[in-house]
Amino acid sequence: MESPPRGVQDLTVDDAADRDSLVAAGQALTWRARFTAGSRTAIPLSETCAVVVESEEPAPEGWNDRFVRGLAHRLAGELTIATFGAGERPAPVSREDADCVELLGSAIDGLGRLLADLEDAQTPEETAERMVADTAGTHLALLGVVADQRVAVRQEAGFTVHSVRSVAAGATRADLERARSRVGLPWPSQAGTSVGEELGLARWCTAMQVRGHQMWSSLQDDDALVTDLWLRDP
Repeated sequence: MESPPRGVQDLTVDDAADRDSLVAAGQALTWRARFTAGSRTAIPLSETCAVVVESEEPAPEGWNDRFVRGLAHRLAGELTIATFGAGERPAPVSREDADCVELLGSAIDGLGRLLADLEDAQTPEETAERMVADTAGTHLALLGVVADQRVAVRQEAGFTVHSVRSVAAGATRADLERARSRVGLPWPSQAGTSVGEELGLARWCTAMQVRGHQMWSSLQDDDALVTDLWLRDP
């Protein structure tokens, strides 16, 4: 079996398995970490083998999304109160009062920018853009030199698939295969087993479980590394 698998078609099982089991197993091998898909949780035992069990607990929920939304709403309230307080405050009569007003104004501006960032971060388009950027960065970290890099988008039965294709300059098939095997690992680096400066695509492993996304990597035309981000439509 290819390791990690290029898709569910690469997986072999001892008996008939449902799609959630195949996806969970494939993703666990891709990220080399525990992965939950639907009611199935897969645990990697080696680079080519994973055990799939029935999840005793519900699949991960987007508690982080709810937390951020709640924080954004709370900040909105704080911002309204602060703005009202600043407007009602009488003209400063001392340097200390002037400093307080200036500090309050700065805090209001900062809260406004943070609120905007939090709201923007919740959009699927923003999330997809960041994932694609981290995928491209991971390819570059693993390959070292990229002659060409392109992103294509297509629709596939409830998913929007973002394909990042990187053509390596002078890389051998073995080099590409080694890079492909490390796309889902944290701290990617081209040199041996050393770590790089960025976490890369691995930062999204938990988020992809929560949202029902998938990530698969393959090689094309003997000189290109392709990573497909299967992002489930809202």
